[in-house]
Amino acid sequence: MGHDDVETVLLRHPLVRGCAILSVPTGPSGDILIAYVETDDATPEQIRSFLAEARLPAESIPGAVIPMRALPRSASGVVDHAALPLPPLPAAAVGKHGVAAASLTGHAVGAFLLVVFGTVAALLLTGHLWPGSTDLGGVPSPWAGLFRALYLAECLSFGIGVAFLLLGRVPLARLGRSPGWTGLAHLAIVWLLVAWWPQDNLYRLATKTDWPRQAALVYGFNVTLMLAAAVLAAFAVSRRRAD
Repeated sequence: MGHDDVETVLLRHPLVRGCAILSVPTGPSGDILIAYVETDDATPEQIRSFLAEARLPAESIPGAVIPMRALPRSASGVVDHAALPLPPLPAAAVGKHGVAAASLTGHAVGAFLLVVFGTVAALLLTGHLWPGSTDLGGVPSPWAGLFRALYLAECLSFGIGVAFLLLGRVPLARLGRSPGWTGLAHLAIVWLLVAWWPQDNLYRLATKTDWPRQAALVYGFNVTLMLAAAVLAAFAVSRRRAD
């Protein structure tokens, strides 16, 4: 029996307005089904009893039921599964290390590989995209070493931005803000991380009296970085969704 069949049964409950079934990997112990139920009054025990009375196969009955006043939804009204919060589950249900630990390990490895890829790509592409921008032939020591460290930091920041672009949306969604604010905050953080690499290289190649180019750089980078910081400030003080 698939998740859609279980959701169909759940929607027959008089106190259930909406629902979603999520299968969460728990490492060696397998997966666990979690039922997210949009309701004001139904308890997890009532939901599980209702499913048992419907004579569902034992493996189709969720191991955890989470009542919510409102399920997170996309702009089109579809349930946003990525924004559903993962609950703390008992050790017997999730195995020795638990859902959070298994998920964290997988994300950490993926994030590390993406950071390395983005950093190396930035280092290799700098000379091709902006020839001469990192030439330190006329810079004496120890200043040349400090600038090399700066260039490396910019490439590393770009790599972190690439990783956050691909992996950061889900952790942000679990903070409970609205989908709109979450999307804006996600893009703002990515821009705050990735912008330094192209910005600094372009600035180093621009003459101080090339006013059109200087203005384009200021409005393309400086102003947008200010806007990104303002978005994050608004995101930080925005209210959580009412679950």
